Amino acid sequence: MPEASHKVPVASRPKGSSLPAFCNVLGILLIVMVFVLCLPIIGPDLLGYEVFDMANGSMEPEIPVGSVVYVRSADPVDVQVDEIVAYRTAGNVVIHRVVANDDVTAQLTTKGDAGNEVDPDPVPYDNLIGTVAMHLPFWGNVMAIYESNVGRIYLVLTVACGIMLNIVAERLRERERARTVAWIAAERAARASGEPFDASAMAAQLGYSRYGWIRTTAMIVLALIFLGSGGVVLFVRHNYRVSGEKYEQASQQFVRREEGTIAPIVIDFNALRAVNEDVVGWIYCEGTEINYPVLHGESNDQYLRHDYTREYNINGSIFVDAANRDGFVDANTIIYGHHMNYGAMFANLDFWADQAYYDEHPVMWLLTPEQDYQVVLVSGHHTSAYSDMYEIYAEHDADFQRYLAEAVEQSDFVPQEGATVNEGRNYVMLTTCAYIFDNARYVLHGKLVPVESAGGVPLG
Repeated sequence: MPEASHKVPVASRPKGSSLPAFCNVLGILLIVMVFVLCLPIIGPDLLGYEVFDMANGSMEPEIPVGSVVYVRSADPVDVQVDEIVAYRTAGNVVIHRVVANDDVTAQLTTKGDAGNEVDPDPVPYDNLIGTVAMHLPFWGNVMAIYESNVGRIYLVLTVACGIMLNIVAERLRERERARTVAWIAAERAARASGEPFDASAMAAQLGYSRYGWIRTTAMIVLALIFLGSGGVVLFVRHNYRVSGEKYEQASQQFVRREEGTIAPIVIDFNALRAVNEDVVGWIYCEGTEINYPVLHGESNDQYLRHDYTREYNINGSIFVDAANRDGFVDANTIIYGHHMNYGAMFANLDFWADQAYYDEHPVMWLLTPEQDYQVVLVSGHHTSAYSDMYEIYAEHDADFQRYLAEAVEQSDFVPQEGATVNEGRNYVMLTTCAYIFDNARYVLHGKLVPVESAGGVPLG
């Protein structure tokens, strides 16, 4: 019989790693998380409900911005006054409350809870999608993930990561079981031979390491980074939504259409400048996203990430170059706007590179408290952020004429008749980021043609 002193108890084996359990739990959590996020959206859809994202505040406080809304089909004749319905109009889905149902004309009259006036256009029965069954606050922000390819890819990768973590966990357990079997076998062999059992050598042979915690920590950190990136995606999407909603509310609050006016819209500059005296105008282009107040700060950083209320806003503001004089009196005034990847601010400036798009939108409007202008577009092109296009000219001298000639020569579109460069006219250059080369920008040059109005209201 071998001596007892040569025996090494089983308990002296190195403890197994907690990594398999961690991988298993984390993998299951990731899969469950995606399932939980998707169920309120996909589940009702499979049950026959149509699911929509409430992207504006027209139904607040009843339905907050960012809610997911469930709509069930309904016979228009049976729709009752005060029910909330979803309907299609001009390619968009609108969710408003019914205030009248006329089965003679087969039309619904609707209004948003946040407004005081009924919607100007009745809703034909054929446009009705259905009545709102319920809504979930915030979940529309999750639904917004499905609207972007990045979001969909992230969800798929999250599930794939969860599956891979479970596979890794099982393989780690298999390796741990194999180590245990090998350890016990070596221990028994040592007992049978009467030789001392070298636990350190055996641990090294089987791959045990005192630094195993480093691998576990690295796995935890990587997992947290992955999860955190998803949180960042949601946070950024939420900020986009909030920022866009704020400017939409500004449009509803300060802009109106009025019969008999020269410009297509009228701006309440008294109310707007009571919020911020740095507001110097409003830029508008019919049929586009461009419908924003224009700011003029003390520096070009002031409104880069702050809106017209001076609050932080990821969209920033549309703003005039700080070096320009007030009143658009310089020969050329530079107006900046971000290129937001969801189409806000000046993101669509490069659409004018297409001749057909230019032909549909050859003019914009710049309304100011003192004087309104029709902005006749004369050129659109890419340039560098460091090009001479960003030089400001106070007077209409020979250098400025060469500047205009260069802009027209580079234009992606052929201007319509009458959109010519005239001596003595002032100009604006709208500019935003572009991504065809490093520090690329897309710029639109527009001729300011004064009209007999201010803020959209006829003078006198």
